[in-house]
Amino acid sequence: MQRRRFKMMPMVTVALLALTALMIMRNEQFIFRDEGRLEIAPDPNDRTTVVFTWRSDVDVPMARRFSEGFEEWAGKADRFIIDLNSPGGSIREGEAVIREIEKMKRTHIIDTRVRNRRACYSMCVPIFLQGDQREAAANARFMFHEPTAYDYFTGEKIKEPDFEREANSRRFFNRYFVNSPMDPVWRDQLADEWIGRDVFRTAEELVDERSNIVTHIK
Repeated sequence: MQRRRFKMMPMVTVALLALTALMIMRNEQFIFRDEGRLEIAPDPNDRTTVVFTWRSDVDVPMARRFSEGFEEWAGKADRFIIDLNSPGGSIREGEAVIREIEKMKRTHIIDTRVRNRRACYSMCVPIFLQGDQREAAANARFMFHEPTAYDYFTGEKIKEPDFEREANSRRFFNRYFVNSPMDPVWRDQLADEWIGRDVFRTAEELVDERSNIVTHIK
């Protein structure tokens, strides 16, 4: 009987791990289900600052929401904080968002933030990097990976030929990470580490590794 219990332990462990992964996935789906709503509010601690809070995919209509929000609030603030909690999403929409932020930076101070137990994955990271000051809670999570191609109609992931995947990854890396505040040494390490995998870091780890992605821990 005792021997039988020992044999069952690995199976129980695997089942518990699978259940834990499922719970984490469902929790993150719940967190990111705001479906493109941009919340805008003055910072209660600074009347000259307005906070844009985005808790959804990087997808349409994010850029339009930013443009409309900035037009409405630009005359009422000197500084904007972009508060992010996103699993990433569309590269095209992310690029449009970055263009809107670049317009905002012509006249205003733009900072970015990821708060306690929140996340900034994939295409969210290039948006976060647009901040002059980039604040995050120590346990905020960041994820980096090579760009992924999806079928426009079915939404299914497309397996690209290696040469095409490598070319797309190089373009993405050069566009968003080479031309960014990211520390060059850390960036070169990421270029090797992210091939074919997801790279996760907490904000605290990014600061400890001197990546210069996060400038302030709060």
